[in-house]
Amino acid sequence: MKARFVSILLTAGLSLASPAAIAQDGIEKNLINAPDVKGWNVYGDGQSHKFRKDKDVQGGGALRIDISAARPNVWDIGASAPITGAIKAGDKLILIVWARHEGEGTVEIPAVIQKGSPPYTPIVASTLTVTSEWKMATLEGVSPTDYAAGEANIALQLGGQAVKLDLGPAFVLNMGQ
Repeated sequence: MKARFVSILLTAGLSLASPAAIAQDGIEKNLINAPDVKGWNVYGDGQSHKFRKDKDVQGGGALRIDISAARPNVWDIGASAPITGAIKAGDKLILIVWARHEGEGTVEIPAVIQKGSPPYTPIVASTLTVTSEWKMATLEGVSPTDYAAGEANIALQLGGQAVKLDLGPAFVLNMGQ
């Protein structure tokens, strides 16, 4: 798993550190979530979802989310996954999500690392660009405050458009200060 994880990060072109430093340090020590595709929680009316096998994505499994029509609010349909590790103010966070969609062109998905309970305060937010091929979409930023272990999560806002979206594993790395 260690070599495969390092290989995946290098393939993504992330400039977290030199390849030698990554291999020596073991980047997986920075992982603060469980990157299991079955860890996704999907919510909202107007969607259906199921897990399926897919040999083309890391881990061999995907979550297919079928959204029949755009909802009034982009957050009316979403997918979330827990973050189990602690986050300190000033920590650099990196979210890596394996994703693809059925169809032409690209799909823009609002994504956030946030407090996992009301008021769902964003820690880092941006938009992930998803294509019709399996690729790693990334989001990076610095936490403005501390969050205890288990207090944060990943949230994707999916209600903005009709789409058949496949999610693979998601990785959250805490690169520290």
